[in-house]
Parts: sequence; structure tokens; C-alpha cells
Amino acid sequence: MHRRDGFTMVEVIVVVAVIAILGGILTPMVIKEISKSKLTRAEADMEAVSIAFTQYFADTGYWPEKYTGTTDRRATFRNYDCFYDNTRALTGWDGPYMEKGTEQGGTRVVANRVGSVWEGVVDPWGRPFRIVYGKVGGTNAGGGIAILTSGPDGSFATSDADALRGSSTGDDIVRIVTARAGL
Repeated sequence: MHRRDGFTMVEVIVVVAVIAILGGILTPMVIKEISKSKLTRAEADMEAVSIAFTQYFADTGYWPEKYTGTTDRRATFRNYDCFYDNTRALTGWDGPYMEKGTEQGGTRVVANRVGSVWEGVVDPWGRPFRIVYGKVGGTNAGGGIAILTSGPDGSFATSDADALRGSSTGDDIVRIVTARAGL
């Protein structure tokens, strides 16, 4: 009796075909789960930012935007050093309010662009969040703060007014910090 070593060509083809079929079935499922996990992470990160804003206000009586030095009601969430250090000597400040952040010129900030890469508190797609301050419907009373991410496509499609209502467009994700900021 003659003993064979190895596999026949038919056996190899069958094994390769089975692996290809399994790969074709599993790959879309894995990609879908990765996408879902990024959305979940974005929502959790936005919740942490919302808590930092709320705690800062509870301790100091001011919303962080009061000291950003900008009059723009829509800001990239990056230079908020007030979360890490009592930069304005506010009574009651009990931070730091965020653990994650990055260094920019010797100062701890939320996010910073180094070359083409954002570091610090960024969305799962590697971009900084956007903070919107304002009033809905042009009223003079009240005001709100919302956090947005542009989602996987990287393009903000949600208007400021919709963000302040908690409504998003396209694949944007919105989180309301407060609807009554007294801005």
C-alpha cells in the first residue's frame, strides 16, 4: 500500500472556497459592528463632555464659553484650558473637569492639531467636536449649549438651530448640554 503525503488539489480548492465564503459572510458583519461601536463611543464621549460643562457651571456659576475669547457662537472644542486649570481664578473651581486632553504650548487643552492629526478629546473618526452656543428661534431669553460630531462622513449637515433643539441631520450626532444656559 502506497502512503500519500499532503493534500490533493481538489481538497485545497475546497478549503480555500470555504474560507472565502466565510470571509464574505463575516466581513460585512464585522464592519457593521465596528461602525456601531464608533457611534456608541461618540455618544459616550459627548456625554462626558456634557458632564464636564455641567460640573464646571455647578462649581463656578459660569459656562466655559464665557472665557474662550471668541464671539463666535459655534466653536471647535479645542482650546478650553479652563477644564484643566482655574485660568480665570473663579471661586468654586474644583477641576480638572476632564481627564483626557493634550498639551499645546505648555498648556493643557481639550484638543490640538499636530500636523494633520488631532490629539486629545476627539470623535472616533479623529476630529474635534463642535460646541454650539445660542438661542433657538431668535428669542432674547434663555439659550442653550449643544455638542456635535460630524459623524463618519466628516461633514457637518446640522444647523445650529437644529443642534440646539437636539435634532441632527445626516450622520451628525447631537448632544444637548443645556437648553437653559442664560446666555
